[in-house]
Amino acid sequence: MLIETGLSNLKKNNISKNDCVFVARKKGNDELAPSEELLNDFMKEKQIIENKFGKGSVEAHNTAFLSCDYENRFRKQILNDGNALKKLGAIVKRSKNEDIYLVCYEGPTKACHRRILLRIAEEIFGAAINIDGVEPRP
Repeated sequence: MLIETGLSNLKKNNISKNDCVFVARKKGNDELAPSEELLNDFMKEKQIIENKFGKGSVEAHNTAFLSCDYENRFRKQILNDGNALKKLGAIVKRSKNEDIYLVCYEGPTKACHRRILLRIAEEIFGAAINIDGVEPRP
C-alpha cells in the first residue's frame, strides 16, 4: 500500500527509511516534487495570507494552497512528465508487496502534494492508498 506521512512522523511511528520515498525537492525524487515555479507561487501567496492568519498557521497554508490552484497545477505537472509517471509507476509496483510511505515536510493538518501523488497513483496505476491528512477544497 502507498501511505502518506510527514517527516516528523518517521521516528514517532518507527517507520524505516527503507520503506520511504522522499518527495520533497532536492531529496532525490525531484520529478515527484512541485516545480520551482509552483513552490515559489505558493510561498508568496502564503506569506501574504499569513498577515491575516499568522505565520506558520494551518489556515494560511491551506488557504494559499487553494488560492494558487496548487492541486490542478501539480496534477498537470505530473501527468505531463513521462519521467514522473514512470517513477510513480515503479513506486506503485513496489507498494503491491510492501507498505511504502511518500514523505514530505507537512504534517496531517496542512495540504501537501504527496496526497495528490497518491490519488494520481490510484487513478492511473490502481494503487492501494491511505490518505489520512487534510485535503482542502474550494
